[in-house]
Amino acid sequence: MSKRFAKARRCTALLSYLVERVLRCDETAASPPEHEIGVAVFGRDPASYLPADDPIVRVQAGRLRLRLTAYYADEGAADPLRITVPQGRYHARIALADSQPAGNASQVAAPLLLFSPLICLCGDAQAAHFTAGLNDELGFRLYRELHSLSLASADRAAPPADRPRALYLLEGAVRQDALLLRVSLILRQGTGGAVLWYAQFDRAHDSDLDSDNAIGDQEQMAARCMAALQEHLPRCLSLRTP
Repeated sequence: MSKRFAKARRCTALLSYLVERVLRCDETAASPPEHEIGVAVFGRDPASYLPADDPIVRVQAGRLRLRLTAYYADEGAADPLRITVPQGRYHARIALADSQPAGNASQVAAPLLLFSPLICLCGDAQAAHFTAGLNDELGFRLYRELHSLSLASADRAAPPADRPRALYLLEGAVRQDALLLRVSLILRQGTGGAVLWYAQFDRAHDSDLDSDNAIGDQEQMAARCMAALQEHLPRCLSLRTP
């Protein structure tokens, strides 16, 4: 079983139901009602289940779409078939994958997460050095922990259309005043840019940012950022297993 679905019991049940329904009928058949899915797949009581009050079908359908996209961007990149569940419908669509030129497989598997280096919002040289080191620490930890990662160029002048496509984008900034150094992190959807998570991390600003322990300070901040980020990553960005 795919690692994307191994522990996703509800998503797997919904996918099986939708695919089996297409195979029994045909792809032109109408989408099953939400009530029917709630009863057949998730065991809701047909007499008392009200889809307007219980969003389980809508929630699981959204998660299923994300997992399918993540699967075909990674371990399923070479699969000859593609299963999708179009937005606004509870109906599986099965189609042949777009053909790719031979030897071009690296272009099929898009990264799940694009890390755009944090920018320093102040002109202080120490803060700029801290930001550069923090970017290196975050990039290393993200690469070590996640299955699929791409690092964006530090040059943000490129238009969004020229950036690598990914399901999610992690970006942020560093700024400081006389008392604090503040790191902001934003996790966005790759398509549309909707903010999924936004957090700030402070440390007392002192004259030690450029000290002999600069790497240690950067490691500590990166560890704080990663600990918080891991609690909010979408499940399709599953952590590496030892």
